[in-house]
Amino acid sequence: MMKHFKIAKQHYDSLTKHLFPGDGKEAVSIAICGRSNNGNTFLVHDLIHIPHDLCEREFDFIKWPTHLIIDKLPAMLTKNLGLFKIHSHPGGYEQFSELDDESDLELFDSIYGWFDNEDYHGSLILLPNGNLIGRVITPELEFDEIDKITVVGHTIKISQKEKLSFDDSLNLRNRQTLGKGTQQLLRNMTIGVVGCSGTGSPVVEQLSRLGVGKLILVDPDVIESKNLNRIINSKDMHALEGAFKVNVAKDAIDQMGFSTEVVAHAKNLYDDISVIQDLSTCDFLFGCMDSVDGRHLLNNIASFYIIPYIDVGVKVISDKRGGIDQICGSIHYLQPGGSSLLTRGVYTSEDLRAANMLRTDLEEYENQKKSGYITDINVEAPAVISINMLASSLAVNEFLSRIHCIKTEELAQYDIIRFSLTDYYLMNEHSEHNNDIYLNKYVGRGDMSPLLNIPTFIDYAEAI
Repeated sequence: MMKHFKIAKQHYDSLTKHLFPGDGKEAVSIAICGRSNNGNTFLVHDLIHIPHDLCEREFDFIKWPTHLIIDKLPAMLTKNLGLFKIHSHPGGYEQFSELDDESDLELFDSIYGWFDNEDYHGSLILLPNGNLIGRVITPELEFDEIDKITVVGHTIKISQKEKLSFDDSLNLRNRQTLGKGTQQLLRNMTIGVVGCSGTGSPVVEQLSRLGVGKLILVDPDVIESKNLNRIINSKDMHALEGAFKVNVAKDAIDQMGFSTEVVAHAKNLYDDISVIQDLSTCDFLFGCMDSVDGRHLLNNIASFYIIPYIDVGVKVISDKRGGIDQICGSIHYLQPGGSSLLTRGVYTSEDLRAANMLRTDLEEYENQKKSGYITDINVEAPAVISINMLASSLAVNEFLSRIHCIKTEELAQYDIIRFSLTDYYLMNEHSEHNNDIYLNKYVGRGDMSPLLNIPTFIDYAEAI
């Protein structure tokens, strides 16, 4: 199975600063990594920078005191975390040297003695051009190259050893616009879309025709006649037979001819651990749902598994006299280690409490609503295809801008798009909200028990 190493930009920047102090000599750090995807994906959760003055350092050699990490090993063993040594090659040598081989064999022989299990650990080199190359060291002390390395920040950088090719005749106009490299990147990406209705179905349609290689679609609902005004590819027959939205989308994509692999989950995010496990393998996530608890859970998944995430929201407020008070929407780009939908005020803790109650205890929800203890969040809002299409197109183009430079502005300066059709504006906005202190503790934590540190998933611990 493919070996994948992922790191959030905050850790990558810290690593770069420590490994290239400006003196032209090698330096070393230790990445403590969470695991996912049956132990084949490694997620940087924390870093230990080995102080320069405690090492013997040259431009092509480093010797460091390994006892500095010994006291960390018992906790790592308890939490099933991985250890990855990362050192620099200031001269730009793009391979592991014989000295690196000897050093790694000595270190990891000792590490496997501590861990006494079959879970992989590894070693990487950071080059002056910012590229990482890496390998796992097996319990048998054999080297196995890491196939894919991802850095998630304001932009997404993915380097992959073996790549699927794309059909140039089908993707000609895309390739002419985005270039061969981005088209190939899209072909090799896995993208999750949660919510396949008003904004989700246009997102899915666009991603498919952009040539994305694999889509994981999640929506528990069936198509009803009231949905036909806005769900792409939906037909009267689907409403009559009660077809699942994800299956209608999958059937349409299968007939496009782009060879997009589609995994359809006609389930709620909270109902089946396999849905979360599939989403944890994605390179990018789109949240296209109204439910507060669903958006909150997807934000958690994105942080624990280091996945960039775009949330799409549309609001149409009727004056209840046949007119409209407001038509507006927002597109939020979220990266692990930054602010969250909660800290940005997209919803409040009280909204989240009400949403959880609505999902788990409808009777209590109705009682508290009548008593005025919670706000009624179970209200169907007006929805029109032209507004949804605008929001979904802004979201997909925002995704493209994060993997391919199509904007002239500095992406680090903007992470929210807002629009209003009543006040008629479209604006970029920089999130000045606080980072999510809770989620930051779990960036790259990966699989754990309970899953995502959410008590609801305590029963699923044995499946991890």
